[in-house]
Amino acid sequence: MSTALFRHAASHVYFYEGFQLKINANRAGFPVIATLLGLACVMGTGSAVADSSSAKANLQANLRRAGVTLPDLDAPGVVTVPAMVKGMYGIYTADGRIVSLTNEAGTITGKGTGLSTVGLQPGKPRPMTPEQLAELRNEIMANLAYDKLIKVSYGNGGGRKILMFTAVDCPACNQLEKDLRKAAPLMNTTFYLATGSLRDSSAGGLPFLDKVARIRCDDNPGQAWQTYWANRSVPPARACAITAASAEYDFYLLFRIMQAVKAIKPAIPMLVSEDGTGLPLFAGLTPAKAAAAFGPERKTSALQPTTQWLAAAQASKPAQPAPGGKAR
Repeated sequence: MSTALFRHAASHVYFYEGFQLKINANRAGFPVIATLLGLACVMGTGSAVADSSSAKANLQANLRRAGVTLPDLDAPGVVTVPAMVKGMYGIYTADGRIVSLTNEAGTITGKGTGLSTVGLQPGKPRPMTPEQLAELRNEIMANLAYDKLIKVSYGNGGGRKILMFTAVDCPACNQLEKDLRKAAPLMNTTFYLATGSLRDSSAGGLPFLDKVARIRCDDNPGQAWQTYWANRSVPPARACAITAASAEYDFYLLFRIMQAVKAIKPAIPMLVSEDGTGLPLFAGLTPAKAAAAFGPERKTSALQPTTQWLAAAQASKPAQPAPGGKAR
């Protein structure tokens, strides 16, 4: 019985500063499902668990009305866990297979390679339009759990909130860290880091994920992160809700969500601007080029969404478009 949270799929290859970066489009963490069940209790209060429960119930109700059966959604042991985006969830089978991403209203379904709406229109689920994906992407950026990400500021911070997917065992990430440190006096930018390992926990990744957990558990995770890249040392282990398993889960579920809304490509490192669009990485990232690419003058503003995709569900009914929005 597999304990993989995500199945392996076709790989893509990217390059940064001469380093080959290869990450499977659907790969992700491998904590056993029992760990995830414990995680749901650690990560959320009673209301958070209730929100997770209503998300699955609302999705089930919308699918029933549409006359659609989603394999494994009603299987024994299915668990719904919150992502590092308020209002987004991952639903998994007891043996760790992804069933669906969804929102609390249960009007979104998909495994990450594509998303569809259900319950907002008569009939079966429909693939989300580019406009709908853009709306959802904007809401996701506004509802990221920034307080759970590692915050690293350069210069005066500059008011920027750039999301970075990075890994402790990634040579290209090491090079990027060096480039950013050199550019620090010019950049005036803050990065929020989603940190993980390029290795699955079933393939030698646990020691690296343990390092991620120790860094995130530190009183000053941003400083601990920079210290790690300076001399490869990590803080001592301490009692903390973040474990190697939960760090892996956090990283790959968020990665899958951002792929689903077309914010990133399947590569590490990856940067995402304030409006949810990917930021290009290129060779020869001098301090001047880094400041020009990631400095405050390049900050983009997210558009106001017209549909409340991540709004709290009311009375277990699917969310409806906000005034002026259309059910597409």
